[in-house]
Amino acid sequence: MVGVGATRKGMQAIWLMLLLLVSIALGNSDIDALLEFKKSIQNDPSGFVFNSWNSKSLDSDGCPRNWYGIWCSEGSVISITLDNAGLVGEFNFPAISGLAMLRNLSAVNNQFTGELTHAATMESLEYLDLSLNKFNGPLLSNFVQLRKLVYLNLSSNELGGTLTIEFHKLEQLKYLDMHMNNFSGDIMHIFYQMGSVLYVDLSSNSFSGALDLGLVDESFLSSIQYLNVSHNSLRGELFAHDGMPYLDSLEVFDASNNQLEGNIPSFTFVVSLRILRLAFNQLTGLLPEALLKESSMMLSELDLSQNKLEGTIYLFWVNCVCVLSLK
Repeated sequence: MVGVGATRKGMQAIWLMLLLLVSIALGNSDIDALLEFKKSIQNDPSGFVFNSWNSKSLDSDGCPRNWYGIWCSEGSVISITLDNAGLVGEFNFPAISGLAMLRNLSAVNNQFTGELTHAATMESLEYLDLSLNKFNGPLLSNFVQLRKLVYLNLSSNELGGTLTIEFHKLEQLKYLDMHMNNFSGDIMHIFYQMGSVLYVDLSSNSFSGALDLGLVDESFLSSIQYLNVSHNSLRGELFAHDGMPYLDSLEVFDASNNQLEGNIPSFTFVVSLRILRLAFNQLTGLLPEALLKESSMMLSELDLSQNKLEGTIYLFWVNCVCVLSLK
């Protein structure tokens, strides 16, 4: 009987040791992922990453201890923030794609290169900001895999091609910034796919077509607060279909520096509008009287300059920065 008891205790010890080894292995998987990502960084002028990402600097729960830009909880990496560090290299998305609890990834204002194909595999992400880098290539439709995404900023990169993402499938998305890239194609194809976002910036690209928001889903029209499509190649009449759409929450609208034609909509029902920029287009006709009345809206900035407008300007309020040249 003594031999049997000793055998059982020995087996239990072995199982406990195996469980401990498995626990250690699982706990270090996130560490291994970060160290693999570190290898892809070719230059770290500040030394923040090179000097602090050290496999020997770990807490008891397996989390990195004082690793630059890393937030970890109970052995799982929650956030990576590498903003303004001057990092150079091809961003190794596959290396960190296995970080199952990663909610925030921010690498603003570096010199990271590469395509974003594998970024869509990080399905736990809620916040993704890769602005002010040198990412290139297209943005593929597989981005809809990021179903938890609330904030997406890919501005000021070298991305291009047409945007085929069905943004309405990103049901949590509220902030979308794609400005200053090389995206092209009919801008309405994007708005047809847009969900209930609050902030959209597609400015400084090569989008074309008409801007006819009266044709898009009402959930987008009622939710959007900031919309910037300036510095593109948009043509045709502004909001041609069914007149003025009901942009109930819109506060900022910028469609300047395009080739828009026709009359300026009255914006009568856009009761929240504070900033309206339509400068440098081919707009004609009279200024809408309702647009200029103090009671019509809460405008603090109005720029209609460099168009082909006509008529007499009457301003009924003084708390507005207004540029209204008719020619």
